[in-house]
Amino acid sequence: FECTFKNDEDEVYLAHCYPYTYSDCCELLQKLCTNETKDKIRKTVLCKTLAGNDCEMVIITNFLSRPEEIALRRAVILTSRVHPGESNASYLMHGTLEYLVSEDEGARYLRDNFVFKVIPMLNPDGVIVGNYRCSLSGLDLNRNWQGPSMKQCPENFATKVMMRKTQDSRDILFYCDYHGHSRAKNLFMYGCSNQKADRLKERIYPLLFSKNSENFSFNGCNFQVQKARESTARVVMWREFNLINSFTLETTFCGPTDGRYQDCHFTQTILKDCGRLFCRTLLDYASNEPKVREAIRELETMFPSQKAEEGLSQHFLP
Repeated sequence: FECTFKNDEDEVYLAHCYPYTYSDCCELLQKLCTNETKDKIRKTVLCKTLAGNDCEMVIITNFLSRPEEIALRRAVILTSRVHPGESNASYLMHGTLEYLVSEDEGARYLRDNFVFKVIPMLNPDGVIVGNYRCSLSGLDLNRNWQGPSMKQCPENFATKVMMRKTQDSRDILFYCDYHGHSRAKNLFMYGCSNQKADRLKERIYPLLFSKNSENFSFNGCNFQVQKARESTARVVMWREFNLINSFTLETTFCGPTDGRYQDCHFTQTILKDCGRLFCRTLLDYASNEPKVREAIRELETMFPSQKAEEGLSQHFLP
């Protein structure tokens, strides 16, 4: 690689992935949260960061519904960008948010039946100063979810407070933290293996995602809880909030191993589309009982000693 400079003031920047800045995130939220969309999405400040920046959260549902109807809706909580350098995750989140506020029939169904609480950028300070993995305090926030310090990890502390308050008022169906992966290809998920009657249930959503997207690899998913990962968001949320569906969604910095884009890098458009397909899969999981039962039968064939059928009906709306 060779650079030629015309003068000493010329600079060349090499990006590990497509940049997605704090300003980009703020601009997206400003675009989505207007007077015209206040019946679908509302923005609030989750907390202030160490540097005094806003860590913003959006709440998405059908706000035109009666309060007693909204009170019955289960929550879906999504977070992203706890690791500042994983900017590809922000493109997935971008696509997710655009879909959830769209006029697509599936998006309307999701707003009518769920309350989404989304934190698009959990580590604004790290993004702003250009860290790859840490916050302004030098901590990896995704290793500080067990009893996070309000002073050193205000974003983690505020997120868990929000989740406790949410669980006090409504059931939480789903939690997912969006990440980027520097080695493995494809999109895939880390989950947490459940016990007894709940065995295999944590694998239903990832299997459905693999059927909706050729870029998602079910074989690349892992559901073991390693000791070194016990302080990550998906494990802490699984244990402390008793969530069957608690995931890390990993997105490669490269591309897929199969399909149309095999051995090509994902573009920004593909990443955003994957964020939309994440929502379409959530729609299948919540409302398409035949598709879910088919996935269960497939899982029981893959893992014949484990059952997922018992108690399945709790995942579907009345």
